[in-house]
Amino acid sequence: MSDLTTIKENIQNWNLNRNGKNAIKFLNSGNGFLISENDFKNWSEIKPTPNNINCYLAINKNNDFVIYLVDDITDSSGNYTVGVNLFEKRFEEYFDNLPGLSNSLLKSTLPPSEADSRITNWVLCSNAWICHKQSLRQEKESVEQGEMVQVFTIPFLDLKDLFINKKFENLKATFALKYYETKEVQGYDMEVILAKTDFNNDPEAGVSLVKESFADTSHPHPPYSLTPNKFNLLR
Repeated sequence: MSDLTTIKENIQNWNLNRNGKNAIKFLNSGNGFLISENDFKNWSEIKPTPNNINCYLAINKNNDFVIYLVDDITDSSGNYTVGVNLFEKRFEEYFDNLPGLSNSLLKSTLPPSEADSRITNWVLCSNAWICHKQSLRQEKESVEQGEMVQVFTIPFLDLKDLFINKKFENLKATFALKYYETKEVQGYDMEVILAKTDFNNDPEAGVSLVKESFADTSHPHPPYSLTPNKFNLLR
């Protein structure tokens, strides 16, 4: 785990590259990151209870895309403790090291859903979306809307529902494209969708993928505002 100075440097490295032509390479370098029950328990002990988990995008010194997660109470106060309330997450492939997966039938039992549609939008359209963001930055009236995301906010209540009420041990967070129409945002932008994925190794049915997805859990900043003293790892 990196120290705080290195973490801020890594976050700044993404900030310097996020509007460049190589941004898509980093964003598509994996499928997502994990949020563990232990992460959630640590944040649950913070008083007052956090409203959001701030999810920072970063590029480390090895040129790897990484994610930093910290609760908004800690982020506002600046009382970071790496590995306790501030966590580094690898941007990783979900299905690595699953025995026999490459030789088995992967059959999805998940019915069509809005969450799946948004994830598919990202998989199929992220390159075109990046080009669209670049074109927005060329026009004075839309330059702010064309800015690439620096940090996502994930509501802590959503994590509480998933970890306590549904008793999940790990959540997978993946990128998606969602249509927003608010005072600040109009058009498609990135979001983070939380999902729980299980594999059922049934000899007769092959490998069955059972996935529950949860949409509408995050907001990207920008285009949503970056409130001063709220995202202190950007400083």
